[in-house]
Amino acid sequence: MAIGGLGVSLAGFAGLIAAFTPEQQRDSALARWRIGRVVSWGLHVTFLGFGVIAIYSLIEDSEQTARIASGLGALLMSVRSWRASRPSAAWPDERWRRTTMAMWAFECAFVLGNVAVGGVGYLHVIMLVFLAEPAAIFVSAIQDATIGPTSDSPAP
Repeated sequence: MAIGGLGVSLAGFAGLIAAFTPEQQRDSALARWRIGRVVSWGLHVTFLGFGVIAIYSLIEDSEQTARIASGLGALLMSVRSWRASRPSAAWPDERWRRTTMAMWAFECAFVLGNVAVGGVGYLHVIMLVFLAEPAAIFVSAIQDATIGPTSDSPAP
């Protein structure tokens, strides 16, 4: 349940991104992309975190719960990755977009691995992966707003 609560809090950080984004950049494709991803991915964390509790209460088997929740997580991750990685103005560097897509494909395969294993600890790591991505977007947005983008910093 704590992970679900963290997801809601993370989704709320989109307001901070909007507030800290310099006025001339607020309507940019990158700013919209960041806000949309932090909100939707934060809510995915919430849905998955609270979903684990609901699944366990229905089947009362921790291994099966880990498998089902991991399958649900892989589905959420593949849908969100597909939607977020489509070519757009938020991805000015095609090489970085493709690298990110490959990383997301690896993460999705990692999550799918727990469908076979059914490990509760493995599911905990999956939840951290789900929290890390919107948190990284938030940190990137705040860094850009406070110290400015660096020449070697990636797009999203």
